[in-house]
Amino acid sequence: MPDREPRRPGLTKDAALVSDLLKLLLKIRSKEAGVAPRLIARSDDLEALAAGVRSGLNILDGWRFEEFGRDALDLVEGRLAFAIEHGKLKMSRLEKESVDA
Repeated sequence: MPDREPRRPGLTKDAALVSDLLKLLLKIRSKEAGVAPRLIARSDDLEALAAGVRSGLNILDGWRFEEFGRDALDLVEGRLAFAIEHGKLKMSRLEKESVDA
């Protein structure tokens, strides 16, 4: 039998944590959309996004991008944050500060 190429990129410890945050975001967005999470994204896609892949992912195209992918990109690129406020989960959009050299 031929060797099978690994689909998943190697995840660093930090990327694995980012993947966990993406799973939390997926749960939130899928509940809001009334769609099962697995119809929006697979774990492989979340892990790839967390590892830095930005092309060839279903979550970055079409309705999946509108429902989840845009926020997922914002999260991994530092424009979306989670916080707990009064015992409830809150998501905030962040403005990236420009650094003067």
